Amino acid sequence: MALGSILLQAGPGIRASVPALIASAGPFAKTVLALLLVMSVYSWAVIVDRLRLFTRVRSADREFLDAFRRLPASGDFRRLCEQFPRSLLARVAMAGQRALDQQPLEAGGSVAMRYEVAQRAMDRAASEEVANLERHVGFLATTGSVSPFIGLMGTVWGVMSSFLNIGAQGSASLVVVAPGIAEALIATVAGLAAAIPAVVGYNHLLGRLRDVAHSAGEFANEFIERRIQETS
Repeated sequence: MALGSILLQAGPGIRASVPALIASAGPFAKTVLALLLVMSVYSWAVIVDRLRLFTRVRSADREFLDAFRRLPASGDFRRLCEQFPRSLLARVAMAGQRALDQQPLEAGGSVAMRYEVAQRAMDRAASEEVANLERHVGFLATTGSVSPFIGLMGTVWGVMSSFLNIGAQGSASLVVVAPGIAEALIATVAGLAAAIPAVVGYNHLLGRLRDVAHSAGEFANEFIERRIQETS
């Protein structure tokens, strides 16, 4: 009964004083929380930015692909690509077209080698475009793997502070132990709050990147097949 009454009296005060606990925390705990906050904010910024970019690229790719399939054999292919500057597929197609223009059929070279060079140029362009889309995404993996350990470091520090308070005051009452334990739990929550969205965002963005790379590979094959049909 005595322990229960102490918990009832201390519990609401502890919950209401979370900002005060953070404000009164030591330099080490504040550094841990500040680092986790920065990592969390930057992770959310990366997630939002990459999602918006992927959405724009995928929308432009769909529009370009529809226009490419409707374009007649006598159409201006370069002008079509210039109409979709945000399309990854348009830039990949331009790389293939440049490779074909540099090795015209009149030069007398092997037809198979000509299209193989174009295929390689498109593969390189697709890899570069995917690498640009993947920029900063790796930070999410770093945040997801490191943040729990940073929070755990703050947790250990808070528990250690609680034991130091017990030794200094010669009492293990809840009033003595609670502030350090609460500080430790805040660090744990902060670490998980930074890690969970980062891991979810990383897995989702990685799946989107794989879809983009797969679409670019399929389009490269479609582009080469169409050029072969037009010249045969």
